[in-house]
Amino acid sequence: MTKDDDASRARGRPRQFDAEAALVAAMRVFWRHGYAGASIGTLIQAMGISRATMYASFGDKEDLFRKVMDLYEREKTAYMIDALEQSTARGVAEHLLDGTIALQTNTADPKGSMGIVHSLSHAPGDESIREFVTQRGLYWRDRLVARFEQAAVDGDFPTSISARHLALTLKATTDGLLVAAASGMDETGLRGIVQTFLGIWPGR
Repeated sequence: MTKDDDASRARGRPRQFDAEAALVAAMRVFWRHGYAGASIGTLIQAMGISRATMYASFGDKEDLFRKVMDLYEREKTAYMIDALEQSTARGVAEHLLDGTIALQTNTADPKGSMGIVHSLSHAPGDESIREFVTQRGLYWRDRLVARFEQAAVDGDFPTSISARHLALTLKATTDGLLVAAASGMDETGLRGIVQTFLGIWPGR
């Protein structure tokens, strides 16, 4: 085989790349711009691959987004599942709020959350992705409500307090932290919100 043959085969061989690193790069693009705002050109530039390689390895833009969401939940929001395993409702709240602040003070990643960024930037034609993100959010909300309903049975807070409303108030607070961080609030401000919220936590 000649050198020309070797060169020809090398040109025809797909360039090797780190699929996990490419997904992380795509995650940050979607996280920063939302689904609608993330163009294919921006994605493949960040991922360091060609359009053909993206489609061959990850599917179309929607397929890529779904894979990225799996990565995001696995790598960035595992603290939310850990929070549900705390022994008291207040422990759940503390773990969830601390995890939210930790996520927002990690300088390697964009601020806010992928779900909220997409909700604020969706465009016509993105209905399937919007439904996908919405259903994931509702799944988490329902798990949090169920955990607080169990906490009510356990006597974690007075019977006059609605477990559902307390859980939804906590979720609204964590969502607010994400929006505030994305708008530029620093860690001191975020922790002030958390301290105020926990300061009015209902006692037994």
